[in-house]
This record gives sequence, C-alpha cells and structure tokens, in this order.
Amino acid sequence: MESLFVCIEGIDGCGKTTQAKLLIDRLKENGNVVSLYSYPTHDSRYGKIIREEFLAGKIEMSVEEQFLLYLLDMQSDKKKILGELSSGNIVMSERYFISTIAYQSAGNFDYEKAKAVEEIMALPRPDIVFYIDLEPEIAFERKKKQKGKTDRFESAKDYMNKVRNVYEKLYAERYGAKTWIRIDGKRSEREISDLIFATVINSIKKDKQQNLI
Repeated sequence: MESLFVCIEGIDGCGKTTQAKLLIDRLKENGNVVSLYSYPTHDSRYGKIIREEFLAGKIEMSVEEQFLLYLLDMQSDKKKILGELSSGNIVMSERYFISTIAYQSAGNFDYEKAKAVEEIMALPRPDIVFYIDLEPEIAFERKKKQKGKTDRFESAKDYMNKVRNVYEKLYAERYGAKTWIRIDGKRSEREISDLIFATVINSIKKDKQQNLI
C-alpha cells in the first residue's frame, strides 16, 4: 500500500470538514487505511487552549502567540504522522500549517517570517493540498446556517477576505506541498467530492506504477 499525505484547506465555511469526511468514507470503502487529523485538535493541551479559550473568546493572544501555539499543536502529531506514512497509510489533514500561515499572516504576522518559522519546525509535507476557494460572504452564510453562531474568526468577513488573499499567495507559490489543486467552492458537494477522490486515487495508482518500474 502506498502512503499519501493529503491536506484540505480553505477559509471557514468552504466545506473542508464535509469533504474530509466524504473522502475518508470513500477511501475506506476502496480498502485504504486512512487517518484524519484536524487542527486545532481537541485533545492536545495546545489544541484545547486554542479551541476552548482563545476561539471561544475567553482569552486574548497576540498573533505571535497564536501562530506558535497552532504550530506546536501540529508538532505534537509529527511523530505519529511520520509513523503512519512510513507504514504506507493515507494521512489526511483538515487544516495544516498552511492555514496557520494564512490566518496569522492575515492578522499581521509577517508572511515571510511565518514561512521561515514553519520551515524550522520541519513538519511533514503534504503530497497534495486541495484548496477549496470560496467568497467569505457565501462561507459566512453557510456557517451561520450550520452552527447558528460563529467564533471570533468566522464572524469577521473583512478578516476572511485577507485570509483568502494569503491563501491565493500560497497557492501561487505552491508553498509547502508537491501539488496544489484549486477547487471552486461554489461547485456542488458531490462534484467537489468526486474531483478530490479521483485525484487521490489516481495519485495512488501513479505511485504504484512508478514503484513497479
């Protein structure tokens, strides 16, 4: 079995969670061993601070503190991710360091410095990044219908426009991954799922063929 590290990225409300779940179900039905990571995590001490205190509005943190805390949350999974990849599993991440760079750079953390710090952390690199692009106005309405309320990031449309702009910059640079695939977030849920699934399956088949040469 060939390992593959897949990352799904985009602003809040673009459909990352839905697509991650759909992809996992389809890959497992296809006989693949898949692990899902989502950041911030629910169980690490770093993820709990982000989710339960910062995003909930209970505490304030500087953009530098936010950036480092998110990266530490991912760093805590580094050994596990590398182990799963070395075992030939498929690893998926809903959000990864690409999100951290996009969100914190939009919050005035220096973009080039953010990339430099991330590179020092030497986190595992995704093979494929699926970037689901969607206008913040549409994403905001989706989140509002889904949750009834939004956290401090989700409720800031102007901020989300800045985040989207950084995502576009990262996409243009193809930063942090072997392959970036930009997807129109206004396409139907099924269309997006089919595109992502077909790309992943084709990538697995391609790797197998190359190993047979």
